Amino acid sequence: MLTPDLPANENTRIKTLQSLNVLDTPSEQRLDRVTQIAAKMFNVPIALVSLVDKERQWFKSCVGLTASETPRDISFCGHAILSEQALVVTDTLADERFADNPLVQGEPNIRFYAGIPLEHENGCRLGTLCIIDSKPRNFNSDDITLLKELAVLVELELVNKLPNTTDPVTGLSNKAGFKLLAPISLKVCQKLNLKVSVVYLFMKGLLSYRHDHQKYTTILNTTAELYKTTFRATDLIAHYDENGFVALVSNADKHNTQELLDCLITQMNDVDFDVQHDSPIELITGVIDSSPFCDIDELIFNAFIKLHEQGEGF
Repeated sequence: MLTPDLPANENTRIKTLQSLNVLDTPSEQRLDRVTQIAAKMFNVPIALVSLVDKERQWFKSCVGLTASETPRDISFCGHAILSEQALVVTDTLADERFADNPLVQGEPNIRFYAGIPLEHENGCRLGTLCIIDSKPRNFNSDDITLLKELAVLVELELVNKLPNTTDPVTGLSNKAGFKLLAPISLKVCQKLNLKVSVVYLFMKGLLSYRHDHQKYTTILNTTAELYKTTFRATDLIAHYDENGFVALVSNADKHNTQELLDCLITQMNDVDFDVQHDSPIELITGVIDSSPFCDIDELIFNAFIKLHEQGEGF
């Protein structure tokens, strides 16, 4: 096993990492969405946002691992930050740097690794967006390009260069976040030749409760939680506007998606939102399915048209 060298700018790199104030902070959905997409996109059990600290690599976002950190001297990401290029190890047992690494010989039994360095605007490489598998696999230039697209989102999120992409009430993506992540989800579906569906849920009458902040936020949070428990982790859900939610559902046709939506509506109808009899909340939905080669704005527009048809113009 080869221990990773220290970058020439190590002191500056560590100071830059610490200046972000992200080490040892809770996971955040804005980054968890990216690792979930990465795991799904490449059909791997593990995807990480790994930040390389002085003596450890610490996972800001993690799919498929229970550990929150591992020692830096056995880390793959410690090697990855030494170059601006992707580090791809198709078979760890055939690579002298990693063949006898404890993370290869024991849990999580890494046999494949691909990591894209996360670069700060000052040029320091702080960590990686990486994917891991327990069996060897190929990884071509197109795959690297897709993983780099996701890594750019992580870089921007870490330094807060993106517009606010998370709804402060529900913790879901907001409209801006949805429009950033949805095109990448569509690329996943294109790559895997999967159908997609879009759900638009309009809560007619919700805005009449906006003056009652507690009740308004309770209704939104309850709806968001039911969405998350009914739909799948790989589905992209957003609080899209003041009284509407949107979901991009992958590997599902209109019938499959309608079943999920019916389950959601049933659960919502069972919830006592304590609304006034003269100001009920009516749930109106629009569902469309499509090939993944459509533009996301076109999909949303078509779902909104279907919504109007169902609600007869509201």
